[in-house]
Amino acid sequence: MTSIRDYTLAQMADLAFQAAPASLPGGLAPLTAAQLGVVIDTAGESFANGVYASGNAAALVGSGILGGLNTLVVAFRGADDRQDSISTLQNPVVEYDRLAELVANVDRLAASGAYQQVAITGHSLGGSLAQIYMASHPAGTTPVNIIADTFGSPGALVADTSDPRITNFVVVDDPAVWLGENRESVGDAVAGSINPLARPVAEQIARTLPGLTVDDALNSIPSLTQNYENAGTTVNLPGKLGGTGPISSVTGLLQADPAQHAISLYIQEIGDAAFALPGRGDEPLFDPAWYLRVNGDVAAAGIDAQQHYDLHGWREGRDPTPFFDTQYYLANNPDVAAAGLDPFQHYGTHGWREGRDPNPYFDDGFYLANNPDVAAAGIDPLIHYIQYGWSEGRDPSAVFDTAGYLLANPDVAGAGVNPLRHYLEFGIAEGREIA
Repeated sequence: MTSIRDYTLAQMADLAFQAAPASLPGGLAPLTAAQLGVVIDTAGESFANGVYASGNAAALVGSGILGGLNTLVVAFRGADDRQDSISTLQNPVVEYDRLAELVANVDRLAASGAYQQVAITGHSLGGSLAQIYMASHPAGTTPVNIIADTFGSPGALVADTSDPRITNFVVVDDPAVWLGENRESVGDAVAGSINPLARPVAEQIARTLPGLTVDDALNSIPSLTQNYENAGTTVNLPGKLGGTGPISSVTGLLQADPAQHAISLYIQEIGDAAFALPGRGDEPLFDPAWYLRVNGDVAAAGIDAQQHYDLHGWREGRDPTPFFDTQYYLANNPDVAAAGLDPFQHYGTHGWREGRDPNPYFDDGFYLANNPDVAAAGIDPLIHYIQYGWSEGRDPSAVFDTAGYLLANPDVAGAGVNPLRHYLEFGIAEGREIA
């Protein structure tokens, strides 16, 4: 599930293109050179507002609460000029090696105990560098958990593994991604000095990778002998309207729109997914997909999930979302039960304002008392926690510790899922500690 954490990392990947970002998203703050531990003493090195640059390579480093944990965030800069694009096409490790001092200091900070997790991200070439970083820091060998989001990553010469720590967001017809993951077949298709496909392919590559000339692309064709890989899982994004759909051949590569590789498009797509709540306007928490998944009889009957809950579900003790316990609400609010009211609807219109809790682990009064900004805004505390609170490290009640649960369950932290939702859906049955 795409989360606000992913959206924040996409924004960081975008800001890494700037020489000195004015501010960082999601409450993150840039590290200083002293905090990072880099010494600017070599020609070509610089540091400004969290951005360390060495030669043509750069990365933005910040810290703050991300996904509920105190996090060190590293956003590798993507390709933004000719040299970057040549490295993207021929071998990204050239740019990664320029950042050896940065990587060493990130590793030192990760081992210092100052952070609960490290997050790595990047767009385009930055995604390739994130892949190389993760490959050189295998799971189980690091002092804290490391997660990574890549956006439009062409990949790198790394092993193709299903590393659960890595999520690769891919617009389905992003030509840069397809080119990277199919370098060998592209190289074979355009090999030969008089191959009629060579120039059209080189022109498309030059349109996709910034600053690259057609001659640069033609000169790089002999290097296209091995596919890049993107370890981890892939989340496909639809991209711009009018796109060609998934690329499956060199002909498809030629037809693809280079604009599908833009970081701005990735941010838009991920933001749309991260901030979308299921359901209709008056009951924004209702989760139809979850309802049908846990109520197989309703799904098998082909009945609309919302309609079934409204007419029958709540009376049968079924829950509309993992966050709302129908039987708990009625048992703790006998006036609602006696009046024959839909408990979920009552909670949305009156209950949270009256301090009535949706489940045993979310305390409306506690959340509002401990988060006066939420109380002042007049926001439903449960909706705030789902959309923002958990990723900001806020606790839903005195009995559930958001950061504690994530630290005790690194698989949950790595997946970027709401810890309370995980506990209610799976953690209770699995015997996981609240922490």
